[in-house]
Amino acid sequence: MFKRIITAFVGILILLPFVIFSDTPAGLVLSVVMACVGVYEILKCVGKGKNIYLLVLVEAYAFSVQILSRYVESNVFLSCITLMTVVLFALIMAGAVFTAGQPTDAEPGEGNKIRVHRITLSQAAIASIMTVYISFGFSSLVLLRDIEHNGMILFLMWFFIPWLCDAMAYFTGRAFGKHKLIPAVSPKKTVEGAVGGVIGTLVIMMIFALAMQLGFGYKPNYFGILLLTLICCPVSMCGDLIASLIKREYGIKDYGKLFPGHGGVMDRFDSCISTGPFIYIVCVLFSSNALFY
Repeated sequence: MFKRIITAFVGILILLPFVIFSDTPAGLVLSVVMACVGVYEILKCVGKGKNIYLLVLVEAYAFSVQILSRYVESNVFLSCITLMTVVLFALIMAGAVFTAGQPTDAEPGEGNKIRVHRITLSQAAIASIMTVYISFGFSSLVLLRDIEHNGMILFLMWFFIPWLCDAMAYFTGRAFGKHKLIPAVSPKKTVEGAVGGVIGTLVIMMIFALAMQLGFGYKPNYFGILLLTLICCPVSMCGDLIASLIKREYGIKDYGKLFPGHGGVMDRFDSCISTGPFIYIVCVLFSSNALFY
């Protein structure tokens, strides 16, 4: 626990300049680094971290999505992403097809090491799907920040909602948890913790909205923020559970060691990349004034 607290404190200090200058290239650097590390962690998880073919494809996709999210118009961005995603899926699946004839048995002296070049269908599917999921998840951080007038608040909500939900669920579960939520995926999560996470996040987000009104002159749409939070909390939990399920399927504890006590980028931001695109879609469909004006 002490290591987690120290890491969180140091992480906040490192993150703070990127938050303050998030409307400059610093914000883009943040999303690029996290997206590229995130997709690498997925490849490493499925045993393909040393496969140069897959590594080049997923890293190029993750990098390009972040750059496009800042420097092209939203309608052009979506068109580019659609085309890039089709190409990514085709190339990764082609890799699975053309390496299908290679054996997966370990060579003598390799122990249980699987050959680097062989790409199984399940590995190709997870690599392609998760690359798109992670890349768009982190690009939503840039897309939200670049929204006029309310960009900084929406940028902060990208972090706040999922992290608050996770923290509230943790403490509520520790205090009152008795009924396991989905023990086969995440043994420590409880129904009581999930409910406490939603309620606690709703309360804190209402306080946050009030602080924005009294301290900075914004006019929050309390009902809109309440409804968004009510939906985003289960979405963030699903993002967490999806990442946990993949870890369990491949028998790893953490995706990485970038954050001591917390794991890797996917361990720390798994819930954020699920809620971020949802917040952005709400802003696109109903305008950013749907939350603050």
